[in-house]
Amino acid sequence: MKAKQVLTYVVSLGIGVVLFYGAFSFIDDKEALWDTMRSARWEGIAASFVMGYLAIVSRGLRWGILLEPLGRKAGKARSVHAVAFAYFANTFVPRSGELARCAALNQTDDIPVDELFGTVISERVIDFAFLMVLTAAAVLGNLPAFIQLLDGAVLPDLSKLIALGAIALGLVGIGVWKRKALMALPFAQRIAQFLAGVWNGLNSIRHMKQKGSFMAHTFFIWFMYFFMAWVIFKSFDEVQDITVLQALFIMVAGGFGMVIPAPGGVGSYQWAVMSGFMALGFGKALGLAVANIIWFTQTAMIVTMGGIAYIYLLVYRLRKDRA
Repeated sequence: MKAKQVLTYVVSLGIGVVLFYGAFSFIDDKEALWDTMRSARWEGIAASFVMGYLAIVSRGLRWGILLEPLGRKAGKARSVHAVAFAYFANTFVPRSGELARCAALNQTDDIPVDELFGTVISERVIDFAFLMVLTAAAVLGNLPAFIQLLDGAVLPDLSKLIALGAIALGLVGIGVWKRKALMALPFAQRIAQFLAGVWNGLNSIRHMKQKGSFMAHTFFIWFMYFFMAWVIFKSFDEVQDITVLQALFIMVAGGFGMVIPAPGGVGSYQWAVMSGFMALGFGKALGLAVANIIWFTQTAMIVTMGGIAYIYLLVYRLRKDRA
C-alpha cells in the first residue's frame, strides 16, 4: 500500500473516530445508553443480519443480468461473492468496493474491468433514482423534522462547485478541440479504450432482456435496506410506535451519513441516525443506541460474509490458474 493510500485511510478513519466520539460524548447518561443497547431483542438483530445479506445476494444476481447484453456470463455465486467482497473492502478502505468487485470478477471470469465498471455505473444511476424518490417521500412525510435537521447544518459552498464545473467543462472543450492531437498520445488511446468499455457497460441497461427481473431485484434490494433497519427499530420498546414514514426518514438520514468517507461509515452513520431520531422528537441516547445496533449488526454481517466471499474467490482463482 502506497504512502498516499495509507494517509487517506488514516484521515478517513480519523474522521470516523472523531464523529463517533463526538456522538458518544453528546450523551450525558452513558449507563442509560448501554442499558438501551442491551435491551434490543436478538431476533430482530438476527433478522437484520439475514436481510442485509439477502440484499447483497440480490445485488449480485442483478449485476449478472446487466452483464448478459455484453455477451458476458459470470457465475451467479461469483457475482454474489464479488459484491459481498466489495462491501468488505468498503468497510476498511472507503470508496474501494466498486473497483474491488470489478477486479475480482475480472480475475475469476475474465470480463474486462472497463465493461464491468460501466455496468456498475448503470447500477448506481438506477439506485440513485430510487434513493431520490425515497428521500422525497421521507422529506415530504416529515417536513418539520427535515427543517429541524437542516437547522444549523453546514451546506456546501456552491460557488466552489460551480468553479469546479466550469474548469471541467473547459478541459472537455480543450479535449474536443485538440482531439486529433490528443488521440496520437499512447495514454490518451488507453483512456479512450477504457471509456469505450465503460460506455458499452452503460449501454447494457438499454439492451438487457430481463428488464422485469432487474427491476424486481432493485425493488427487493431497497425493501431489504428498509426492513433490515425496521426490524431493529421494532427490537426496542421505545420505538414501537414509529411510523413507516418516520422509519424511512431515519433510513435516508443514515444513508446520507454513509456518504462521508469514513471506513464502514463508522461515526458518520451514528451521528446521522441520532440526528434523525432527535429531529423526530426521540431522545438522543435512544437514537445513538439504535444506530449502534444497526451499524454493528450490518458491519458484522459484511465482515463475516465478505470474508467468506474473499476466501471463495481466492480459492476459485487459484484452482482456475492451476487448471
